[in-house]
Amino acid sequence: MTDVWQKRYNDTYQGEFLNDSIILVRYEDGYWSKPYFDCGGGYIWMMTYITPFFGFKNNSFYFKGTSGIDIDLEKVDINQCPQTDGSKETNVFAGSHRCRMETTKCIPIRGLGFRRGSYRCVCKDSFYFPNVTAEHRYFFGTDVEHEYEKAKRKEPNSYYNSFACLPCAPGCETCVDGSPCILALNWVLRSIVLGIAGLIMCCIPILIWFTVQYREVKVLKASSPLLMRIILLGAFFLYCPQIVGYFEASVITCCLRFWLREIGFSISYGALLLKTWRISVVFRVRSAQRIKISDADLIKRLVIIVLIFAAFLSGRTIAGRPRVVKGKHTSGLQAFQCSSDWWDHSAAIAELLFLLWGVRLCIVVRKAPSEFNESRFISWAIYNETLLSLFLNVSMIFFQDPFPSNPDLLYLVVFIHSQLTTTVTLAFLFGSKAYHVYKTRGKEQQQQQSHSTMLARTGKFVPGSKSTTAVLSTFTSSGNPSAIGDKTEEGENESFLEKDIQEEFRRLYTQLELLKQRNMKLQAYKKHSKMKQHPSIKIRMCCKRLKDRKQYIYNASGICNQNPQNCSNGCGVGGDGVTFVAVVLTILAT
Repeated sequence: MTDVWQKRYNDTYQGEFLNDSIILVRYEDGYWSKPYFDCGGGYIWMMTYITPFFGFKNNSFYFKGTSGIDIDLEKVDINQCPQTDGSKETNVFAGSHRCRMETTKCIPIRGLGFRRGSYRCVCKDSFYFPNVTAEHRYFFGTDVEHEYEKAKRKEPNSYYNSFACLPCAPGCETCVDGSPCILALNWVLRSIVLGIAGLIMCCIPILIWFTVQYREVKVLKASSPLLMRIILLGAFFLYCPQIVGYFEASVITCCLRFWLREIGFSISYGALLLKTWRISVVFRVRSAQRIKISDADLIKRLVIIVLIFAAFLSGRTIAGRPRVVKGKHTSGLQAFQCSSDWWDHSAAIAELLFLLWGVRLCIVVRKAPSEFNESRFISWAIYNETLLSLFLNVSMIFFQDPFPSNPDLLYLVVFIHSQLTTTVTLAFLFGSKAYHVYKTRGKEQQQQQSHSTMLARTGKFVPGSKSTTAVLSTFTSSGNPSAIGDKTEEGENESFLEKDIQEEFRRLYTQLELLKQRNMKLQAYKKHSKMKQHPSIKIRMCCKRLKDRKQYIYNASGICNQNPQNCSNGCGVGGDGVTFVAVVLTILAT
């Protein structure tokens, strides 16, 4: 490097400028010594920076010596912690700390000078200091270095047994001790609730057996046993969310709860509303033509309703899958539960509209005649479901943000709602039927046994030239055909009226046969005229009883309907009871 210099003699006189060439020494040309301890009197840690310098002679440079700078390290801090990402600072001590990296991290301490262990080991997130009562919740670097040196020399040490933090409770991002951060579910309460729900679910197979075993009993035959089993299937799905909700909330359990609830609702209450709709259609008919809506027709409509619900559920699962959200309990702990968004609100509104249509149908059929009051029980079930579902949807708002979360209370509320709706509905539908079967089963069996005995004894009186169906058709055509369409029970089962007519005639025939045998015994003690008159009186009494059962005979057969005064002449069939007995025997012929 060429430079200009001049000699200076004093403040006023300077020599002329002279050109000179020197070698410029850069920082990279120097050399840093290793840290060393000065034992020559200073007794301090030092480092020396040495640089060369050159001379110039005979138009050439030559090495002349070195120049060094001694640096006192006692006031220089050592940073043994790892360098941050992207740092370009030169630090030969970086990463030389002895913190347990599994649970702690190194934090440098300023102002301690040139000494090893100028750092502290602080617990990482999700870990806490073992001594929760300590004033300083970290490990000093000097202690860590000391124990590490003892471990290297294989001396007794506590390096591997100490200087490690403990993990926080599950779900805690930061903590100061081992206290839980997530609300623990009350498994005792949940187990009791699940046990009660399981016992109630076990009643569904019993009710299915009941509908199969007593399907020929009038009270079950009138209510369509097949539809009753479908309602039980839907009730089973409505109970299933209690099983799924027993476990901790997850995406799978949230999806299953939503699917089971909606599918069960569409099956169970869809069948109930369709039964009510059939009654309303038959009850409101004004024409003489009979309307036939079979169970198969209702099942087809029910399949359409279930498919609509399934399409909505599929769209929700694909486009807006339920999530598990984190809330806060009143105790400050975290609580996890299924999310509630506009998909859930849409499903609740759809259920409410569906039930409101059912309420309208119930109002229409409130005056419809029904022998076993099934329409009334269905109406009560629909009213109950509508009110309680509205209450549940409103109460669910208070279990979401910003309100405190309580999964156990939510599980209990859903259980109570399920029992007050589904269980009460099943009680309405099957309670009266079970009571009726219990009260009338013995009587019906006794009547059937007596009837079979009479048929065996009097089989010779039964002609076989004319079928029962043909005779029934004759009686129906002679009566009032339009009355058949006005009966709601016919709409529930298209063959119910005809079978009941046959059953009534069989009962009447049995009574007449008993009366005939009794009269044959009395022939030896009474006169011929009284013996002839007595059967006619009894026959008129039987006709009166037959007239009282107008749910089955009055509008169907026409007997004692068009001309009630003919009952005095053997129910309008003939002048004496013998002719009427012959007609009854003809009807029974098969």
